Amino acid sequence: MSEFTTGILYPRKYEPKVLQALPKANQPFFHKNVNSEWNAFFLEDECIEFADTLQFLLTLSSHYVPLLWFHDAEDSGWGFRLFDGGCEVTSATISYSLDIEIADFIFGKRHPEVCHPDGLAENSELRQEYEDILEQVVRSDYYKQEVGKGVSRFRPQCFGRFVSHKQIQQLRSLFDLYLLTEIDEDTGGSMLYDSVDLFKEILGIEEMVWVNYEYLSSDSRE
Repeated sequence: MSEFTTGILYPRKYEPKVLQALPKANQPFFHKNVNSEWNAFFLEDECIEFADTLQFLLTLSSHYVPLLWFHDAEDSGWGFRLFDGGCEVTSATISYSLDIEIADFIFGKRHPEVCHPDGLAENSELRQEYEDILEQVVRSDYYKQEVGKGVSRFRPQCFGRFVSHKQIQQLRSLFDLYLLTEIDEDTGGSMLYDSVDLFKEILGIEEMVWVNYEYLSSDSRE
């Protein structure tokens, strides 16, 4: 089973305010200590799908409590939303499947008779063509533009209330579109797939792993 982590982090010094406010979320929740610097709470509405959940987070953040919604789905990507001062001030989404989606589209236009590229194992010629398309995609300007859409709302200065200037600079470098998508000629990979671990390391939230409302709820029933 792949990792699926989702929760809302905040600096531990705001714990009294958060504990007082959580019952007002009007939904089941869990609250945990992450480490010496961070706490996290986990709402039943894990992905902030409902307006009431969003309004609760905006209201809580308006009481000088910065809230970092963090999401990491190991197979598909990761992202965050930062709420502060009653607003969503910055966010980012990193998808691990954009290159495949683009390659599938291009291949499908060339070979509409092929149901899906996954079925190419027995046709080495077509399989090689697909691999060549994928290689071209990850090096294309179009791919970089599509990745850029996911980080277009990233504002490193918005983290300034709870991280140092050095950490802000590290975050700025992490979300540099060129560095994020640059291909390592030796491995064929890019920093895109390491970005979530680097983000967690910069913020000091490495312990935020393999945890979400559903997992905690399951544990509580056992």
